[in-house]
Amino acid sequence: MPADVERALAQAREAVVEMVRRGRLEEAIGLVLDSLREALAPLVKSVVELRESVAGLRDRMEELTTDIGELREGLAELRDRIGELTANVNELRESVASLERSLREEVELRRRLRGRVDELVGWKTELGVALGLAKWFSKKAPEYEVMEWFRTGADVLIEGRGVLAAVEITRVPHVEDVDQLKNGVGAIKDAWGREPDVLVIWSDSGVVPEEVAEYATKRGVRIVRGHRELKRLLDGVAEVGKARS
Repeated sequence: MPADVERALAQAREAVVEMVRRGRLEEAIGLVLDSLREALAPLVKSVVELRESVAGLRDRMEELTTDIGELREGLAELRDRIGELTANVNELRESVASLERSLREEVELRRRLRGRVDELVGWKTELGVALGLAKWFSKKAPEYEVMEWFRTGADVLIEGRGVLAAVEITRVPHVEDVDQLKNGVGAIKDAWGREPDVLVIWSDSGVVPEEVAEYATKRGVRIVRGHRELKRLLDGVAEVGKARS
């Protein structure tokens, strides 16, 4: 109990005792009631304030409960949105994967088409050179016959003056062309009854990579760049054969 309240009650008690001693009972009772009322007034006020505070807290709790409910609804909506976004991401991944597959297929198709185009260009070059060789030798060196082969081992066979030559036609010689000529000797022998006396690579562009030239020399393959050079080679092989015979 507060000190001022205790003092007020002590003074009231003394006054009441004095009034009772004098026989003034009604006044004593009134004084007691007034003293109690004054002593309890702060407590009553505190109780009222406490009730108001509790009511305010109750209202605040209701607000918080409402806010929590709204927050839960928001979280539920957020979960739904996250689910939708996850589904969209999965669809996007599938689309990207599908696009990647399409791109790979397109790249593979282009690679095949490029290879086919290169093959057709190579075939055109080989056929054009073969026809040109046949025309040139028929006019300039009819002692040699140019025959289209286009099989294993060579594109053209040239025969004349006791010489059989296997000619591989290419725009720019490669090591593979050298190997192809060497590996095709058996097939030409089976079809022609003899092995070629000379294996030749025709460089239609006139370009001969150094490493290919070195490899061809090691394997006994000759590389030429024109009609006259090819004729000189054939004449040389024919003269060597004539001298041996």
